Amino acid sequence: MSGYHDIGGHAAGPVGRTELPFQHWEKQSEAIRNLLGDGSRRMVSLDEIRLGFESFGLDKYQAYSFYRRRLEAMIDTLELKGLITRAEFEQELARVQRDWSDPCREG
Repeated sequence: MSGYHDIGGHAAGPVGRTELPFQHWEKQSEAIRNLLGDGSRRMVSLDEIRLGFESFGLDKYQAYSFYRRRLEAMIDTLELKGLITRAEFEQELARVQRDWSDPCREG
């Protein structure tokens, strides 16, 4: 039996052929994932992230884009390993967003 994430062979209509550009945050999260999973760090593997988003449940899985699923699963995996908490992540995200939105900020 296939999981909700395995839609191969199901009728889904035509496949869109428009290539969408990466959003900046998507590039950043993929870069971080690559660094955390590289040969010297091995903190998070692609298999762990895939298991994470395949365990979300149908509603959460369908609510997120491809890269948002990967990001959420990476955060969950890092939290399970005790490397970061979601609260710490959200605090840092808020700081970065605040800094980027303030053009008068001194660095």
